[in-house]
Amino acid sequence: MASFKLVSAGLAVLLASCATTGAGESAQDAVAGPVDCSSYRASDAPLVFHAMDPNVPAAWPTQRIVVSAGVTIPISVGHFDPRRGIEPVPVQCVDFQLSPSDAVRLSQDGLSIEIGEDAQPGSDIQLTGTLRGSRRGEGSETLRIVIIDEISRQLIGTWSFDAVRGCDAAEVDPPLEIRFEVNNGLSVTWTPFGRYWDYWGRYEWSPDTGAFTFEATGGNQVPADISVNGEMVLEDDRHLALSGVHFGTRERGAPPSGVSAAEAGCTLVFRRQGAAPQ
Repeated sequence: MASFKLVSAGLAVLLASCATTGAGESAQDAVAGPVDCSSYRASDAPLVFHAMDPNVPAAWPTQRIVVSAGVTIPISVGHFDPRRGIEPVPVQCVDFQLSPSDAVRLSQDGLSIEIGEDAQPGSDIQLTGTLRGSRRGEGSETLRIVIIDEISRQLIGTWSFDAVRGCDAAEVDPPLEIRFEVNNGLSVTWTPFGRYWDYWGRYEWSPDTGAFTFEATGGNQVPADISVNGEMVLEDDRHLALSGVHFGTRERGAPPSGVSAAEAGCTLVFRRQGAAPQ
């Protein structure tokens, strides 16, 4: 078995705080003392994982998380009801199975998953939770755990527009949010609202040279004047800068915003939402 290390105290506190529901109770709180699991088996609400990714609101079910090697992630499960949100289910009431299990394991207390130091980027691990005593095919949910390299881990997540540099006199209209996904996915929106995105596609980026390109593949509002062939730099763990990039005119049929960010020589700065990588 590969060597393992515990995640820093800061991330542990962050992830534990993410697991808090509207009622102020977390999955870890729910395992204190003896637990009667019968009421949870009787629920018709589906079992979900949640609050295991600091970039995803705790009130949303989580089907996939991305992590780097050598971290420990507290497990948080619950029953999801669209009207009432997520009701925590004690981890003691759930049996877990990991596949493959060569680079990941459950902690001794069963409350966390530990990713090995030698877990390879690109590895796709499945954590399946099943309510104890439930009938076959019921009361189960699977969480995908995708291992990524350190640079990708710093990039994945949602970024909000922060500032324009180098072209104060130009009237540019950058998107308000962009989101980088695993496997080179990128979504763009001028209208942040829940999970809505104006358009999406695939990007290529070289951290060594900064070269950045993007191709839109679909969306709700896809501008006709997208021109994304520039440079991107991660300035620190909270900010990234894009130069020579124009994400397009925000609305189909709308008049141009004056000049594109690329033509004006602008640098668009975006700020990371949520917690910075630890």
